[in-house]
Amino acid sequence: MDFSKSHIKNKVIYLTEATNLFSDIYIAVRDKEQRVLTDEDVALLPYIKRNEWEFRIKSTERFINYISSKNEALNILDIGCGNGWFTNALATVSEKNEVIGLDVNSEELEQAARVFERQNLQFVYCDIFKIEDAFIRQFDIITLNSCVQYFLDFKTLFSTLKSFLKPTGEIHIIDSPFYKNDAITEAKKRTLNYYTSIGFPEMASNYFHHSVDDILEFKTLYSNKNKFLNKILLKKDSPFPWLRYKKQ
Repeated sequence: MDFSKSHIKNKVIYLTEATNLFSDIYIAVRDKEQRVLTDEDVALLPYIKRNEWEFRIKSTERFINYISSKNEALNILDIGCGNGWFTNALATVSEKNEVIGLDVNSEELEQAARVFERQNLQFVYCDIFKIEDAFIRQFDIITLNSCVQYFLDFKTLFSTLKSFLKPTGEIHIIDSPFYKNDAITEAKKRTLNYYTSIGFPEMASNYFHHSVDDILEFKTLYSNKNKFLNKILLKKDSPFPWLRYKKQ
């Protein structure tokens, strides 16, 4: 990959100019929700008993098992990596795999680079819509773990990520909500009400509700079809699907 136009700050590779328009409000909201974690806690993720993490253990272990079953060296791009815990988990599967965690949040990226140091792991600041060809046809696997809701236009995102794939590459979406068309309006209202209730109504304009029609090219590898029964039985698992697009 061509990183010749990059610069490095606090172990993070910057491919595009850093801006804080989104990250500042995102961090402020996370802090209000008491979800900003110490380095020590981040190093333990997802194995901490806090908020949604017990649910995310299952989805993480499913995906790690999937990656582990591939008997080949992989180039992996983790979009919206945040503090890097999932990116690090991917890098632990095999030293032969080359893994990049990408985000537009400098604070979390620098925490990721500080907490997780591996020879096959890099953390990159990049607006994927502003780079030219650094990532074209580079990746076997692209993951989006609980982050598609922060992208305005899913179709543009999907098209861009497809261009990053090798000829037989895959895109995986994990722990992310999609909505039936007739449910989107109410979902938007709930989002606005929630962020207003915690004092950050402006965050609602950075949280997007994508339709199930957007993922028709994806295959569902996991779906929690028994949410009600699992709740009764106190089984902890992700309420969201695991989706895979496979380039042909």
